Amino acid sequence: MSEPSASDVVRSYAEAKSRADVDAALRTCHPDVVFETIPFQAVARGTDEARTQFGGFFRAFPDYTVELEYLRETGDLVVGSGRILATMSGPLAGIPPTGRGFALPFACHWTVTDGKIAHERFFFDFNQMCEQLGLSTTDAASRFATWRARQPAPH
Repeated sequence: MSEPSASDVVRSYAEAKSRADVDAALRTCHPDVVFETIPFQAVARGTDEARTQFGGFFRAFPDYTVELEYLRETGDLVVGSGRILATMSGPLAGIPPTGRGFALPFACHWTVTDGKIAHERFFFDFNQMCEQLGLSTTDAASRFATWRARQPAPH
């Protein structure tokens, strides 16, 4: 049986995240995976940190959905774009839920090594997210800064 392509691994990961299935998403990843969510200035190193961050995110956005528009693969690098959609039903980084949703374009690149995601760098417009959720960008940025300061030091 042949190993899935890097793009197939990313598709499986996106499908698992669209089901809020943290375990399935992390099965597509190396144990020492690094996730960077650029708008939140958040980094999770390893599956334990990722499990914690994903869990908090899916509690805030239980209907999170990834719509992939395209993936392009070259070697171990996969780049892609699409839309993310979600409704803020729970708190995130100390920000109370608004009950409002967002639909945002995103771009991302993943490094896939030995059939597993080793690195993800995820980009979307923080200001546009806040606007659609009815949040003050300044307040949300401040809450994320406080949240980051409380996170354990990187190892």
